[in-house]
Amino acid sequence: MSSRIHSIARSLSLVVLTSVIASPTFAQTAPAAPAVPLVSLPITFSGEVRSRTEWDAPGGPAAADVFTMLRSRFGVRVEPTHSLSVVLQLQDSRVLGTEGNRASSAVDVFDLHQGYLQLVAPWRGSDVALRAGRQEIALGNERLVGAVNWSNTGRTFDGARVALAPSASAGADRWSVTTFAAVMEENGRRFGGAAPTTEPLPDHVVLGAYASRGAPAKPGADVTLLYDGGASYRSFADAHRTTADARVRAPLPLDSRLELEGAVQTGAQSYVPATGAPIAQSVRAWLAGARLTRAVGRGTATAGLDVLSGDESPTDARYSAFGTMFGTNHPFYGLLDVIGDPAATTKERGLRDLFATAAHPVTSWLAPRAELHRFSLATGAERRLGVEVDLVAPFRLAAGTTLELGYALFRAGPAAEPLGLGADRTYRKWGYAQLRAGF
Repeated sequence: MSSRIHSIARSLSLVVLTSVIASPTFAQTAPAAPAVPLVSLPITFSGEVRSRTEWDAPGGPAAADVFTMLRSRFGVRVEPTHSLSVVLQLQDSRVLGTEGNRASSAVDVFDLHQGYLQLVAPWRGSDVALRAGRQEIALGNERLVGAVNWSNTGRTFDGARVALAPSASAGADRWSVTTFAAVMEENGRRFGGAAPTTEPLPDHVVLGAYASRGAPAKPGADVTLLYDGGASYRSFADAHRTTADARVRAPLPLDSRLELEGAVQTGAQSYVPATGAPIAQSVRAWLAGARLTRAVGRGTATAGLDVLSGDESPTDARYSAFGTMFGTNHPFYGLLDVIGDPAATTKERGLRDLFATAAHPVTSWLAPRAELHRFSLATGAERRLGVEVDLVAPFRLAAGTTLELGYALFRAGPAAEPLGLGADRTYRKWGYAQLRAGF
């Protein structure tokens, strides 16, 4: 019994001795260190999942096709201080079924859609904001610069933007000024792929300024100035184009509103033929638009005309087809997107779009609308391009959730076939069902 007690005592002594050696502060009975406070940051999450199934029946020998596109976005906004915010938005964009039943895919469908930091500071009763990084930029009606949200990928710019706006303004006194600079294509030696001993092409850069005054339903005006330098598109290279656009809005009697828009485009570029030397060109183009909107009951009706100048001979020393640069063309020239980039679609011959639209809310969750477009070329002997009818029924299912059904019909005219838009008097049909949920 005494030997067992002695053994237990020796074991306890070893435990105590080991604890003292391993933790010398144990014997000092020092107070516990205060806990480090955790930093609490305001964080906002946002997200979107959008699925759109399209049915495309182009007519002629091409068979009809049905496909589904899926776009998923997830964003985080962190505000360490009142004047600093950091935004990251990831995007996955894909066409269902194009990857097959494989474990991996080489298709690049996942990317950083937006990633920027923003600094805001007060200045003489206004707020000055600097935003640097990858970001969406949408100016005014997005005629020249837009986010192209209808696309399954959208458009972003890599650059910096400075915005100035009053700290508190409303109504007709609301105004804002924005300037930005972005690199569209890096062509330098280190990152552009140019050989060390080869003179690299100039970088493709975009500089812009935008100023607006007035609320959407009040008298107002906005001006956009855009410089696009070092661009290459279609058969043209080293394009340096400056575009100035002005738009005015004014209320009229009988619950009507008038909107007028005009733009001029100047600069220089080179036409690069398949064989032979490039031809230097001066750029002189223009755009004009008018819209008259009138309230009809709870709905609205609009009639208008857009004219974009064209060029019958785009290979000579003067180029006169107006380019919409980085605009969101989808809301302007019909939902079927027969007219994408107007200059590219018409092969530089320009566009005239005489249109009428109507929208009327049936209930709080359904507001259908219709559009009618009569397209014609701005130059050439035969100009009748075609007629398009669009019908859209958007349903509001819940907060942040919508279902949209659409149908479009395009009847080609005599001028459509040389442009690859269909033989004369043939029809192109298209429909879609889009489900979107966001938070």
